Amino acid sequence: MDKFVVVIAESEHGELTLASLECVEEGREVADQLGARVQVILCGSEVAPLAEALAAHGADRVTVVEHEALALFSADGWLQALAPMLLYTHPLLLLAPDSGQIRAWLPRLAVRWRLPLVGCCMRIGIVGDGYPEIIRHTYGGACQERLVWPYATLVCAMLTPGVRGVGAPQPGRQAEITVVRPELDPASFRDRTLQTLPADPRTVGLNEAERIVSGGFGAGGPEGMALVKQLADQIGAALGGTRVAADRGWLAVERFIGSTGQIVAPKLYMAFGVSGAGQHLSGMTGSEVVIAVNSDRTAPMLKRADLGVVGDLHQILPILISKLTEILQ
Repeated sequence: MDKFVVVIAESEHGELTLASLECVEEGREVADQLGARVQVILCGSEVAPLAEALAAHGADRVTVVEHEALALFSADGWLQALAPMLLYTHPLLLLAPDSGQIRAWLPRLAVRWRLPLVGCCMRIGIVGDGYPEIIRHTYGGACQERLVWPYATLVCAMLTPGVRGVGAPQPGRQAEITVVRPELDPASFRDRTLQTLPADPRTVGLNEAERIVSGGFGAGGPEGMALVKQLADQIGAALGGTRVAADRGWLAVERFIGSTGQIVAPKLYMAFGVSGAGQHLSGMTGSEVVIAVNSDRTAPMLKRADLGVVGDLHQILPILISKLTEILQ
């Protein structure tokens, strides 16, 4: 009988979330250690076309749970739809994104079945005779904790979005795809989502942002950070920065990036006046394209960047903003 690591995937506005793809890739690594297969369960309405993308990122089997009542999220709906599926599958490990939706229903299932549930996970591995080992953030990210369950039959782990980034898909990779249409009773749902709106890129959580413009100590003060913010607003990016900038009050504390702050994996990361201390670099390792501007040519951030510019951000940013204004008008 096949053994499975099960991943719960989510979609928003007709696309898979990056956090879901991260979980699939993490599950792939864990399954390889266990000699198991990866089964992804995707809930929704008319989401079957997304199964191929899940296969390309490591899924061996994709179970699509389709129902009109699942078009918009309901914790009761997901419980009704997924509990029988998980009971039948008997997974070795259950992985899911550490998102608001998952937190609305998975803890209830864990309590119902008396299962260990772990949030804020950074890394999942296997030790000993197949025991789950989880590294997670604690105390608001100030510490890391290592947890091992030698005798647990099933552990539910919620992976922090952006903690590992998403690798390149494998074109042509195939998976078994099954579409299940459960019988649900929408009238019994005690919670319903009426509408979902696309996130404002300027205020979206950093771990969900596709574009981030970041400022560091080299910004020199609130005036320099204001230039960084102006660029972020202009290109529809989220504003981030370093812990040094946040400690000096130039940036909101919840928007600093690093191993003790936000873990991010945007498609574009622009760093201005960010030297690239180790704790900051560890918070943005999953970034796809990195552009850095720094007056110190030996700054570690320039070595990490795909495009590095040695210069004064106070001279470069006004010119860049002016040029973008001309193009966007």
